[in-house]
This record gives sequence, C-alpha cells and structure tokens, in this order.
Amino acid sequence: MSLRRTALKRAAGLKRTTELQRAPLARRRERAARKVKASTRRRDTGPTADTRILVVLRAHGCCEYCGRLLLRADGTWTGDHSIHHRQPRGMGGSSLSAANSPANLLLLCGSGTTGCHGYLERYRTQAEQDGWIVRHGLDPADVPVAVFQGGAGSGVAQVLLTVDGDYAEVAA
Repeated sequence: MSLRRTALKRAAGLKRTTELQRAPLARRRERAARKVKASTRRRDTGPTADTRILVVLRAHGCCEYCGRLLLRADGTWTGDHSIHHRQPRGMGGSSLSAANSPANLLLLCGSGTTGCHGYLERYRTQAEQDGWIVRHGLDPADVPVAVFQGGAGSGVAQVLLTVDGDYAEVAA
C-alpha cells in the first residue's frame, strides 16, 4: 500500500466578488494611536504631589535610611530617589487613601531594586523588624520605624510617623 500524496491542483483561480474598501491612511493611523493611548494609560495609585512634598520636607531632602543628601538647596535631585510604602500596596496599587498617607511613606535613595529602597525590599524580614515594612492589618502610624536623623546628634532614632507629615517620639 502506498501513502504517496500529491498536491491538489486548483481548477479555477480565486476571484473577489467585491472590492476591498480601505480607510484612508491618516484615519487608520489615528485609530491605531487611540488604541495605543488607551492601552498604555495607567491608573495613578501613588501619593499626591502635596503628600510627596510633606514626605520630602519631613526627611529634609535626605534618605531616611542612610542619611544621604538627595535634594540640593536649589531644588535639584542628586540621584535616584523614591517614595517607599511601608505597608505594601499590592500589585496594581491600592485605592485606599491610607496607603498614601505620610505615616505610610518614606523617602529613600535608589529605586525598588537599587540603593536603600532595593536593600529594604530584598531583606524584608529585617526591614519588618525595624518598622520599614508594616504588615497588613496594622496601622503604620502606630508602628515605630528606625530612621536616620542628621544634625548634631546624628544617628538612628525610633520614631512614629504622623499623618500630618512629621515625626513623633515613641512613648517609653
């Protein structure tokens, strides 16, 4: 038994019964641009500009973990910096207003993978012990954090972060 196969031959060519109607090139490009804009637009789940300013002022423009100067007197940044959420927002962000409260935010050098921010994300167990990361179900305003405090008595101090963008002493 032979399994040899031969190609089928078409007896007649294919014919189009109607002409294809194409939109003008400009209209096609416009539609494609609208699709791209809609798909790349992201929902902003981060802190407002006013909240960011409160956090930067509280930190005096320095990384709250290592004390590195991040904001010069003329208002320019010296390098990578980011706002760290002590209580993680989760994938896709959070619509809860408390997630972007100054009590939940810290100014750090680096991004989520570099600098102090990256360090804290990598060593989450230690960061949680020092108050840099707060578990869900706890109020970040009630969890002390060990922040770097510059000035004459520079060093690390345990403080509470307030919702009005300031430090508060930890009650003994």
